[in-house]
Amino acid sequence: MKFVDEATIDVAAGNGGSGCASFRREKFIPFGGPDGGDGGRGGHVYVQADRNINTLIDYRYARKHIARNGEQGRGADCFGAAGPDITLRVPVGTIIRNEETGEQIKEMLEHGEIFMLAKGGDGGFGNLRYKTSTNRAPTKKTPGWPGEALKIKMELRVLADVGLLGMPNAGKSTLITAMSNARPKIADYPFTTLHPNLGVVRVGPEKSFVMADIPGLIEGASEGAGLGHLFLRHLQRTRVLLHVIDLAPFDDVDPVKQAKAIVNELKKYDKALYDKPRWLVLNKLDMVPAEERVQRVADFVKRYKWKGPVFEISALSHEGCQHLALKIYEFVASLQEHHEERDVRFEADEGDGALVASLRQQIAPVATELDVPVVAKKAPAKKAAAKKVAAKKVAAKKTAKKADQQAEPEAFVPDADDPRFR
Repeated sequence: MKFVDEATIDVAAGNGGSGCASFRREKFIPFGGPDGGDGGRGGHVYVQADRNINTLIDYRYARKHIARNGEQGRGADCFGAAGPDITLRVPVGTIIRNEETGEQIKEMLEHGEIFMLAKGGDGGFGNLRYKTSTNRAPTKKTPGWPGEALKIKMELRVLADVGLLGMPNAGKSTLITAMSNARPKIADYPFTTLHPNLGVVRVGPEKSFVMADIPGLIEGASEGAGLGHLFLRHLQRTRVLLHVIDLAPFDDVDPVKQAKAIVNELKKYDKALYDKPRWLVLNKLDMVPAEERVQRVADFVKRYKWKGPVFEISALSHEGCQHLALKIYEFVASLQEHHEERDVRFEADEGDGALVASLRQQIAPVATELDVPVVAKKAPAKKAAAKKVAAKKVAAKKTAKKADQQAEPEAFVPDADDPRFR
């Protein structure tokens, strides 16, 4: 399949259907009244991210995507049907921009994410909508609203944790083959890789990261030499770049000069990409005699004036690849965000305790000057014991109330001055 990472298309939502002006006509019903229905809405245009798609080849030749219009309203209170929606499936990592203004509309980063690109027009009103007590035979109807239409540019940037950077024939494709199950084309001539390749490197159970291999860069790529630097956009989402160096070039070129040329091209393309963490990977050590390896590596690092991490590997014999994979995973895992789940049931208690402690610290100096003892915080009683004490108090109150009601009234003693008892 041809790899396509850019596409420009026209999308248009459907127009709304027009309303209907109709009157009820039946036998023995002289004044049936209005019964014209509304028009249906036009179809929407959605875009959905799909991890099963790796390229934008579907939109290289299909340039226009237009949703159907809504149906018109009809008599007998029949409303028009809505136009069917259309969904454009794109790879995860696609950036959608407005071609005319250059404004970024959406960035599809999660599988299954859906976004409405163009909204369908609403349907028009039929004369049934305008029926009132004073206007019993309206003839007014409205047309449907037009749907949204725009020209968009889709740009794919692969989602990877690690990006491979280097000259052609530096061993990048061999390295991603040795560390993952990816199987890119490998040959003994330059520019074997013509499009980015992704590979999942598994370090252990539930421990993995994604590696991206892009076509090689040469000096003058910013001016169009080689394949140019258009594929560098696929490295902008990575967390770390691996600069692969061929320590045993077949044409006897200077590896230090090539490495500096790659870095210069990287800086010309994007300053943010140039500032990303970059590790040096010295490849093809199996072609260097064992007694010369240490000296050649030290000489290269000294001339290149490199102070960052350096890894000595041989992608062909897998020497040093496991150690490199472990170090990459540790670095990538340290940059990932870890969200701790807190129990909300105890957040209020902890907040109250902190507030009380802070108030006690503020009151303590004032209380010392005024010789007022600060009451120490008592240990909280257990909830079960507190409930039992409360229950006992309630029971005691009920018992006392019943005893007062059941008590016999006092004997009546008449007043001596009362004339009724004289």
